[in-house]
Amino acid sequence: MVADLSFQFCGTLSASKSELNRLLIVQSFAPQLQVLGGSACDDVRYMREALKVVLQGGDISLDAGSAGTTFRFLALRLSRVSGRHLLRGSESLLKRPQAEIIAVLSQLGVKAWLVKEGGRLTGMIIEGNGWIQPKNPLKIDGRESSQFASAVLLAAWGLPFDLMIERSIATGPSQGYFDMTIGTLKNAGMQIHMTSQSFLTVLAGSRVTALSMKAEVDVSSAFAVAALGVVGGKATIKNFPARSMQPDQVFVSILQKMGVDIQLDGEVLIVNRTANLAGIDQDLCGAPDLFPLLAVLCSLAKSPSRLFGAKHLIHKESNRLRETAALLTCVGARFDLHDDGMTIHGGLIPIPLKDAHPFDPAQDHRMAMAAALLNLAGANLKILTPEVVDKSFPEFWDLFS
Repeated sequence: MVADLSFQFCGTLSASKSELNRLLIVQSFAPQLQVLGGSACDDVRYMREALKVVLQGGDISLDAGSAGTTFRFLALRLSRVSGRHLLRGSESLLKRPQAEIIAVLSQLGVKAWLVKEGGRLTGMIIEGNGWIQPKNPLKIDGRESSQFASAVLLAAWGLPFDLMIERSIATGPSQGYFDMTIGTLKNAGMQIHMTSQSFLTVLAGSRVTALSMKAEVDVSSAFAVAALGVVGGKATIKNFPARSMQPDQVFVSILQKMGVDIQLDGEVLIVNRTANLAGIDQDLCGAPDLFPLLAVLCSLAKSPSRLFGAKHLIHKESNRLRETAALLTCVGARFDLHDDGMTIHGGLIPIPLKDAHPFDPAQDHRMAMAAALLNLAGANLKILTPEVVDKSFPEFWDLFS
C-alpha cells in the first residue's frame, strides 16, 4: 500500500468516538436525550449494539470486540443491571489491565471475574443486584488508566446514596480524558462535588437534564489527517473545534512548535506540506494516542526530538513503544527507546526498497496509520492488516487514496 507523494483533503470528519461512547452511556439512563454526531467506527458500533441489549434487562451477553474503552464502560454499566452477565472481548483486550474493574465492582457489592474458554481469555462475568453503598469512599487506582474512574462516573446516575470517590492518583495517565468525562456529565446534569482532583462525590438522585448533546469531531482522527497534510500536500478540516475537551487537541500547538505551516480560523484547520520540520521535546502523558504518528513526524525532522511521559503506551491496543520502534526500524530511522518514550534523532529520508517491506501493525489502528504516513513520505511498506483502522477511523484509506 504505497501512495504517490501527493495528498489533498478538504472536508469534514466524523464525530469523536471518545465523546460518543460517553454520551451513549449517558443516553442509556435517559432515552429522551438526543445524541448528535455520528461515527461508523467499530468502537462506537459495538457500544450502540451493546446498549440496545442492556436496556432489555435480564441476564445479558455482550461483545466489546477489541474496544478497550467500550469494554470498561460497559462493565460498569452492566453492573447497574441485576443478573449474571457475560461481557466478551478479544484476548488481546482482556490481557490489557482489567483487574481494577474487578476491584472497583467488589467495593460496590458486585462480583466480577475473567473467564477462559479453551485456555484463552474470552470475557468477564459480572454478577449482582446493582450497587450498594460502600462503607468507605470508593477507591479507584488511576495509575494504569483514567478509564476506570470515568466508567464509574458514567454509570452513577440515579443512585439512592451519595457516592464518594477517592482516586489514588490525581494526575495519572490521560488525565484529560477524565476531565472530559467530568465536563460531559456536568453538562448532562450530574451533580458532582469535587473537593480536589483526588476526592469527589456524586450526589444521590442525579438525573440527566439535558435534552440534546453533540459530540465534536474526532480530534485524534484530525491529527492523522493533519500529519498527512504535513508530509504530503494539504489538509483542510472544516469542522475542527476551536476549543475542545479532547486531550489530543494539543497536536495543534505541537505542530506549531515543529514549524508546520498550520492555521486555525474558527472551525477551519488548514495544514500545508512543510519541508523543514524542527525537533521537539514533548510530554505525552496526557495525549499518548499521538505517539505513533508524532514519532514518524519526528523521524522526518531536521533535528532530534524527545517524546516522553507515556509509560502506559505498552497497554494500548498493542505495545506502542515496541511497535513504533519496529516501524521506525523498517525504514532505517535512528532512535533510542526508553521506558516512557523515545529519543528520535531525525533526518530520515525514506528510501523505498525494490520489494515492499511487510509491516504488521499488531492489530493496532494507530500503527497502521503511522505506517501509511511513512509510505506518503516515500517508504514502501506493505501494511498486512490495513482494515484495523476501522476501530477508530474507517474512512482513513478512502481519504488516504
